[in-house]
Amino acid sequence: MNNQVPPVAPEAQESYIVSEGKKRGSTRDVRPEAAFDRYYTVLRVHAGDALLTDNWHTNEVLSHTRNNFEGYTFVMRTLEAWGVMIENDHRGYYTAGGRVWVLDLEPATGKKPRLPGAGGNKR
Repeated sequence: MNNQVPPVAPEAQESYIVSEGKKRGSTRDVRPEAAFDRYYTVLRVHAGDALLTDNWHTNEVLSHTRNNFEGYTFVMRTLEAWGVMIENDHRGYYTAGGRVWVLDLEPATGKKPRLPGAGGNKR
């Protein structure tokens, strides 16, 4: 009796959308209208109305997010590729460390150097 059942083929994995950080080899959800020629300067990163616990993890994620976004000018398409959901010309949302951070934005005419005093470990 050599009636072996052939192995079942694994189901094809669908592509996934990464909404947190940059992960090599992952796909990104970027809206077609996310322009290459629209620039935004991130003025401030904060928790918005959320009540945050004062612990190591929250402080590290906030510090990291501030250091990598605050004061820099980005193309709209780049922000969206990194997972920022742009609500309007003055507000964007970024998920990192299981929390949603608010990015205060300012439209810019083009790429420019980082704002002085931005980032850092201020509270």
